[in-house]
Amino acid sequence: MSPSSETVLGRPDAIASEVSFGLQDPIPSEFANASEEDVNNGGEHLAPFYIAFVNQMEATRPEILRGVRVGQLLRYLPSTWLHGGDLETLHSLSQQTENFDQFWSHSWRGARWSKYINVLYLHNCVPATIAGSLCASAACGLVSAGLLDGRWCLLSGLVAFCIVLLLWHPRWCIFEIAAFLHSRSPGCKADLQIIPPLLGPVLLGCEILLCVTAMAYGYVESSLASSEEEALVGEQSLLLLAVLGPLFSFVTHALRGYARSVETLQEQLREFKVEHARSSCCDHGHEDKSLCDREVILESIAAWYSSLDSFELQVQSEVRMAIYDQLAYRAIYQRIVLLSTPYVWIRLEYAASRASDFSGQVADLAQTFTYLLAICPLLDILAFRLCYRWRARCCRQYADFLVSYAIVVVTFLVYIACYTIQLYVFRQAERALLLSVISMFSWWTVAAILWRIT
Repeated sequence: MSPSSETVLGRPDAIASEVSFGLQDPIPSEFANASEEDVNNGGEHLAPFYIAFVNQMEATRPEILRGVRVGQLLRYLPSTWLHGGDLETLHSLSQQTENFDQFWSHSWRGARWSKYINVLYLHNCVPATIAGSLCASAACGLVSAGLLDGRWCLLSGLVAFCIVLLLWHPRWCIFEIAAFLHSRSPGCKADLQIIPPLLGPVLLGCEILLCVTAMAYGYVESSLASSEEEALVGEQSLLLLAVLGPLFSFVTHALRGYARSVETLQEQLREFKVEHARSSCCDHGHEDKSLCDREVILESIAAWYSSLDSFELQVQSEVRMAIYDQLAYRAIYQRIVLLSTPYVWIRLEYAASRASDFSGQVADLAQTFTYLLAICPLLDILAFRLCYRWRARCCRQYADFLVSYAIVVVTFLVYIACYTIQLYVFRQAERALLLSVISMFSWWTVAAILWRIT
């Protein structure tokens, strides 16, 4: 990338120098005036100095504040891990800055691959989905015009989605900092998102599963349209259900496990005590005779919140309820819609096959957006609520899996009910376009009401 095409984060008017990966840039110390012996050995006599420094919440000098672009991390992290490289070599990717769009706090003990997929999917899924939908729409137009033959919409949408997902470089930066809540200005509300480690992998797996489901759905629907043997079509439909049922049951099983982990987290936060927190230096018995991190952290928290008891109370009440609400009850509508876009791609193929009937195409697209923006989100939120309600683990493993399968069956029956309403109420050949538009706005209204009250 040429220097003129990239700006310094936090200073849009400045031009960033070309990043040369692999340079062993020295990582600056946070204490420019401290001797090497003091930094390495620490000591109890430095404890007041460290505590006072942390309480100031200020960097020792401007060059300490550095950010890195998400796209650069997504590009270089896998190769660094695969080659067993030291992550400190990535310091050359960072840039000095004054402002940060995001910062991440994460568990150092978490799996690297889950963090990477979280970053990859949660940051790139929107542009990838837009690119896939645009390519699927373009393929629909080309098939309708007779310039392409066959079923290209789903394939082109899937290929574009994968390419953009892997190659898109978002222009955000990250920075990890302690005491995020305390660092905010008075009255400033934090835009805080809690991302479970497996959220990205699960969402990406669900989208891939929905692509497979869309392919199978398209195959069965084409068989319904071309075959006159009802028995054969019925056998294909049963085979499809037999294959997809267990797959969706595994996803549901994972969601129930997620619900149990949320419940466990709530119990841990309800009984949260600072004295139960662990420190690496204490676990190793201060073998290197360094300063105790635990002492510095506890003294700083006491200074920020007046007392440790005040901090514990805030965690047990305010923080616990905020986390519980976000992880257990708040389903993100945007993510559900993004997950459902493979259904749109397969429906575009069906619309392209009706190129001679423009009003029929519009009616079919109205039905498609009815499912995308109303019915599919309602089914997803129903499945999520059932997973949380029936989260308890059964005494026997087969019974536990049957509970997950029962959630799939209940959700599928609700889908059948919605499909029946659409088929017999809003699909009449003589008024297809009008009824499809009425159906779309009716379902949107119902979904908005139910989404607001749940």
